[in-house]
Amino acid sequence: MANSFLGEISIEHDGETYVLRCDFNAMAAFEEKTGQNALEAFAALEGGGQLKVSDLIAMMWAFLQRHHPEASQQFAGDLLSADVETLTRLIKAASPTEGEAGNRKAAGRKKKA
Repeated sequence: MANSFLGEISIEHDGETYVLRCDFNAMAAFEEKTGQNALEAFAALEGGGQLKVSDLIAMMWAFLQRHHPEASQQFAGDLLSADVETLTRLIKAASPTEGEAGNRKAAGRKKKA
């Protein structure tokens, strides 16, 4: 089961459930595979910027690694082909606005004086 506080979402594909996680390990895997800065790539994706298809597949592959390390890059491409919006949903889950769940610190915490 996905934990949105950790920047996770679940997706269904061919009758199976897959959990994707956007965390620092996934970002490092993406950077290692592509040579690109993950935060810049995520910003480009959210802002409608240009990313190569191979980068999108590498991003999906990196997000699968925590819970599905056996997932191949080809399988990541199949998931992405089935629902291209998965990436933006996951990045949004990992980067919530104030009051939303995600892997940022709880928005309601009191600030130290």
